[in-house]
Amino acid sequence: PDAPTLASLTTSSFASSDAAYPLIWGSAAPGTHDAASLNGLFSPVQKADRVTLKAVLASGEIVGLATWNMPKESVSPGEVGGGGGEGLPVIEGVDMGLWNETAICFKGCYERDVDVLKDISLSLLFVHPEYQRQGIGSMLLDWGLKKADEMKARIWLASTPQAVSTYERNGWRVVERYDVMLEKYGGHGVYSRAWMVREIPTAA
Repeated sequence: PDAPTLASLTTSSFASSDAAYPLIWGSAAPGTHDAASLNGLFSPVQKADRVTLKAVLASGEIVGLATWNMPKESVSPGEVGGGGGEGLPVIEGVDMGLWNETAICFKGCYERDVDVLKDISLSLLFVHPEYQRQGIGSMLLDWGLKKADEMKARIWLASTPQAVSTYERNGWRVVERYDVMLEKYGGHGVYSRAWMVREIPTAA
């Protein structure tokens, strides 16, 4: 029952702060991003090896979410190299070229760097615009950081430009950057995504 709410939360969070969002989704019908998120990210919300956490107010309103891909028990041959994002089917009104460039630019990094039997990856972290800068994102991150410390696991993620500093404050470092030239898509400036890792903490 939470899936539509979670999908809507990703839309409001992206739309409020992401420079690429209006270029990708601005010409699409209202609700298009919600529908794509619902089908692609939250069907179902929970899966084996994937944990989605919600930040919920006392009123019951969901104001944040984080989705963690946990180490797998085993990997079948078809799964090897399968992470790091997949392309969307063509959606009317959506700039598929820009979406694909921003969404799957680190697929090769994922295949190169992530040990799916040992590592954790953070695939989603969203906080509602009205509740940002109130510690909700840090609270959602804390769960994964504690799990990683317990499991002695690295955590990988692909960051949007606006979130890099938040992750750096929480122990991640940039491994590689990918710059999207927004002029190609009718925008301005550079949209610089970052492939980041939080290493296994060393014993004091």
